[in-house]
Parts: sequence; structure tokens; C-alpha cells
Amino acid sequence: MTGVKRLCMKLKAAGWSKHILMLILTLGICLVLFNNYKEQNLIYSVSTNIITNVYSAELNKVNAIPRSSKKYVKVEFSGRLGNLMFEYASLYGIAKHHNITPIVDEGCKLRTFFKISAVSVKPLLNLKRYVEKKGNVYEENAFKLDTKYNWTLKGYFQSWKYFIDNSREIRKEFQFKENVQIEATKQFQEIIKSKNITNVNKHTFIAVHVRRGDFVNNQHFVNFGYSSANESYINNAMTKFRSQFSNAFFIFSSDDIAWCKNRFNESNIAFINKKNSPEVDMAIMSHCNHTIVTTGSYGWWTAWLIGGTTIYFKDFPRKGSKLDKIFDSTTYNLPSWIAM
Repeated sequence: MTGVKRLCMKLKAAGWSKHILMLILTLGICLVLFNNYKEQNLIYSVSTNIITNVYSAELNKVNAIPRSSKKYVKVEFSGRLGNLMFEYASLYGIAKHHNITPIVDEGCKLRTFFKISAVSVKPLLNLKRYVEKKGNVYEENAFKLDTKYNWTLKGYFQSWKYFIDNSREIRKEFQFKENVQIEATKQFQEIIKSKNITNVNKHTFIAVHVRRGDFVNNQHFVNFGYSSANESYINNAMTKFRSQFSNAFFIFSSDDIAWCKNRFNESNIAFINKKNSPEVDMAIMSHCNHTIVTTGSYGWWTAWLIGGTTIYFKDFPRKGSKLDKIFDSTTYNLPSWIAM
């Protein structure tokens, strides 16, 4: 009886050992699987963090690259219409050369009678100034601005070389506004009608601009070297055009129209008698085909807008004067114009 108990107890112990062994094995397998899961999860987490960190770093790197900001250039306008046109045209040409944007102040007078495209912006930061050194002379350094900055130009910039590469665009910029053009066309038609001209195509119209005023009456200007063309020059220029065009007809505009009337009274001559604004007189003359220029930037721009043949007064400025020493006719008068 005792032996049977012992055998039963051994069998029972062996059965429990088997269960325990199975339990241990099961727990071991679970532990291995669990550890493997933890390792895989850790690898995934680490790799995800690396990707995220790399992406964030690249994104921050992109955001850290400074964006190229637009740069601007403007001019400090000074003078009357002819001067303003030189300043704007040169501003435009200098801006295009540097691939920066030309701007003007809100109160820019040229906006009232031309279709200029330059806009206005808020006050500029990071601003530098370029100041013309002599005046009446082309300065190559105006084409060497540092484009890291915004710029203000100070000077008259009276040379075709600043904007010759943009001539087509400048002609668009200097299209007269409708109200100016309508008034000019009306007065031009009245002028030719007063001379019994019924067919404009049968005539060649030559604008004659005579600048006197301050070039004659302002002693400071006279002493410096400014001068006005004489009667002989104008007659010679008219004779040249008459030799080329049998149907030549001359339209005079001047700040001293009485002086002109007292000296030129042929039948093929007319005068702009109304006291117009400068832009209207210029627009009237722009209906002509060719130009006789005496002196001054106003006559210069009248000739430029007209195109055609231009004759200019070669004895400006007065020889030996202070102005003569700094004036460069070759960069002021267009190469195609005729000196007389």
C-alpha cells in the first residue's frame, strides 16, 4: 500500500513537472516574441524620428534661405518739362540696365499728361544715393550701381546714352494722355485750316522750337554760357528743309512768339499763338514730320518724339564759357541729328 502511494506521488509529480515545463517554454517563447516586438518597434521609432528630423532640418534649411527681395530706383525730379523727361527716361534706362524697378513719387507731374508706367511704393529702406557729378555729361558709373541696395538718383541726366537701348519703351512711356492729345489735335487742325491746308498728306510739316526767355534775359545763365540760336541759324535750317521738301510748312512754338513773328512771316509759316501748357504745345508739334531745334531740353524732347530729320544749333553753349567746358555735345545730341 505504501509503495502504491509512492508510485502515484511520483507520477503526479512528473505530471506537474510537465505542465511547469510547458508553462516555462510558453513564457520563454512569449518573452522572445515580446523582446523582438520591442526591438522592431524601437527600430521603427528611431527610423521615423530620423526621417522626421531630417525632413524638419531640410525644411528649416529651405526656410532659412533668404528670398531675393525686389529692388527699386527712383529719381529726384527737378526742373520743367524737358528736364523732367530726361530724368524719367534716364531713370527708366538705368533701372532696366540693372534689372531693378523704376518708381516715382505720388506727386510726379509727368503722370498728369503722359502714360508712364512707373508706380509708387512706400518709403524705401536700405537706400543709397547716386549724385550726378557735373551735369550735361554722360556718366558711365550710373550703370554700375550695387543692386543689393535701393537707389535714389540725383541730377539731370541729359544724355541719350542712358536710355538708347530702351527707346521703344520710352516712346510708350511718353504717350500723351487722351485729354492732352485731343486738345493738341484740335489746335493743329485749326492751325493748318487757317492756312487753307485741306490735305495734310500734301505737305511736310516742320516744327520750329525757339527757346529764348531765361537763356537771353537771365544774366547768370548768359554768363555761365547758355545762349539762344540767332535768326540766321533758323533761316539756314528752314532753307535746308525747303531744298529737300517743296511742300515744306513750318510751325513755330516759342516762349517769345513775338520775336518769331517779327522775323519770320512767309506764307508757309504758322505760329502756335495760344498760351497753352507746355505739354499741349509739345503734343501739337508732335504732329509734325521733322524738327528745327534751337536750344534747351524742351526742344530736344520735341525733336525726339517727332523723329524724322532734326537740325540743331551747333554753337550751343557759348564757346569758351564755363558751360562749354563741361558740356559734351556728342552724348547730348543724337548722332543722327544734323549740326548747323
